[in-house]
Amino acid sequence: MIIVDTCMQKLKTEKLSGIQQILTKYDVFFIDLWGVMHNGVECYSNAIKVLTNLKNNNKKVVLISNAPRPSEIVEIFLDKINLPKSLYDKVITSGDVTRSFLQKESNNQDFFHLGPDKDKDLFKDLNLNFVNQDKCQQIICTGLFHAEKENIEDYHDMLIHFASKNIKMICANPDEVVHRGSKLEYCAGAIAKKYEEAGGVVRYFGKPYPEIYNFALHKLNLLKDFEDKTISVFVIGDNLKTDIKGANLFNINSLLILNGIYKDFFRNNEVDFEKLKASVNLELLKINYYQDELTW
Repeated sequence: MIIVDTCMQKLKTEKLSGIQQILTKYDVFFIDLWGVMHNGVECYSNAIKVLTNLKNNNKKVVLISNAPRPSEIVEIFLDKINLPKSLYDKVITSGDVTRSFLQKESNNQDFFHLGPDKDKDLFKDLNLNFVNQDKCQQIICTGLFHAEKENIEDYHDMLIHFASKNIKMICANPDEVVHRGSKLEYCAGAIAKKYEEAGGVVRYFGKPYPEIYNFALHKLNLLKDFEDKTISVFVIGDNLKTDIKGANLFNINSLLILNGIYKDFFRNNEVDFEKLKASVNLELLKINYYQDELTW
């Protein structure tokens, strides 16, 4: 639960003409990938210009993604869509944080992987024991088996079965949906939510949970500086439930990009943040700034 001072409800969300408007206020920029930097198919040219200018101004840029894969796999994808490594300092994924947990806490358990084969890089060199769904002690969820042709209801019986056996789920991607090009796809977070509704217990890794931000700052060797308040961090994302909620939980400011998962919400509606927050049951959420798309 987010605990937010009620006075925050009275703060207006300011529209930014460009990131340069707030440049001098922040040292580190945590930037979401899908919906902000790219749409799963191609990069946004204006977002590339933002990264270029941030690096030219000696800012630290961390691309933080709820991809349930190791960061090096995401970096390969970014290179393919022409987002070069020179424009960022680190990529940090929910997969990285999940792997870190599994390295320490797997305890020789039998796991069932609920997700597509493409996510199996998550388990590389971890020596985990995978079994079928009838014999597992824990579930690691990275998404739907076939997101392009399935929906959440297809998993109803499976989830009820797991919940009846009190099997815990590890969710390696708290996102519920993404746009792949113009198409909406369900993610692991949607399955995890459905599992909780069925009575199951879920442990999440990634945004909005503070662990991923601490992990990122540690990788930059800046965690102590942040704790000592000698640096300031800014979050940019398109998702209230992960990016903006994460910024609230970590007590840092944020920018909401409207042309991501909420583009259909705003397509025929005025920019009404109270209505948007109510639609996802986050009425007390603080949104500092917004842009239609990420621009310099």
